[in-house]
Amino acid sequence: MRILGSANRTTAKLGSSVVCALLLILLTTGGAAAQNVLAKIPIPATSATGQVAVSKVLNRVYVSADFSSGGTLTVIDGKTLTVLTTINNSNGVNVDINNDNFWTGNVTGGQVLAYSGSTNSQISANTVGFCPGETGFDCKKRRFWVGAQCGAGNDPLFVFDANTFALIAGPIATGGTMGPIVVNPLNGKLYFQSSGVCKKADPNTFSVTSTALGTVLAADQHKSKLFATSGNNLQIINGATDNVEYTVPLAYTPGGQIAVNNALRHIYLLNPAGKKIDVRAITAVADANDVRGQEITTFSLGTGNTPQGVAADAIRGRVYVVVNNLGSYSLWAIEDTTSVRQCDYVKKGNGNGE
Repeated sequence: MRILGSANRTTAKLGSSVVCALLLILLTTGGAAAQNVLAKIPIPATSATGQVAVSKVLNRVYVSADFSSGGTLTVIDGKTLTVLTTINNSNGVNVDINNDNFWTGNVTGGQVLAYSGSTNSQISANTVGFCPGETGFDCKKRRFWVGAQCGAGNDPLFVFDANTFALIAGPIATGGTMGPIVVNPLNGKLYFQSSGVCKKADPNTFSVTSTALGTVLAADQHKSKLFATSGNNLQIINGATDNVEYTVPLAYTPGGQIAVNNALRHIYLLNPAGKKIDVRAITAVADANDVRGQEITTFSLGTGNTPQGVAADAIRGRVYVVVNNLGSYSLWAIEDTTSVRQCDYVKKGNGNGE
């Protein structure tokens, strides 16, 4: 009997171990499926504080510095998820989707630089002075906007022809210290942060006026929306009228970048304190233009991993996140299939004119 009892106890222990192992596998698999991190690519700290951009045609990702001396721009191959090159003296980045060129600034050299996306070789340099470090692309008007600092409290904007690289306008005085810049794809207006105030520049007269908006961080051409943050709130703005259509309360203070996936109809907000990416819907709800930013899910990055930059690849269903872990920086490539796996996602708004 003792032998039989011992065998039963052994069998019970083995059974319990198997169950625990299966539960662990299921939990691990569930977590992986929820956010599916494809790669964590180490990048220099000098490329981790500025704009992030994606070339969907070339399948490349660009991470850059902000308005900081010694900034670099790192180019990453989206196919192999490895670093192709790092370019010195580069601040800010945006991609010309028509010809794959990417534009950046050289803060210390006072230059606006353009590179061939296929070769990563420099093809243009315009010396404007000041400290260029933010770029924005206007596809319809074929223009690049560039924001600069070092203007003694009156930082300038510059506008360039994306085809000829010629200067169209600038320096355009803004009356403050330059922050993030975003082009409205509907009408070509530029929204930018100037000493804590959201301002806009007219694409025809290049006049600058103040707005009552928060910090505009992204735009969606499909629904003609702008997305801004104001305190612990997300603002969804009509791109034609500048009216705030919805103010969405957040349970955290959002970071300084927002990414848009036009195919999945998602936006991605940074939650630095929570070490998370907040995924929200920009699908139509009551009518074809009613976008409300309802929460879909969150991507947890884990303890110590602070998100500070983000961009989306709508073709491949990816979100790229710049992550800071105690001063060690990496670019995370995350596959986003959250709404694809939701049978009832159509009830959350998708289908009204999408």
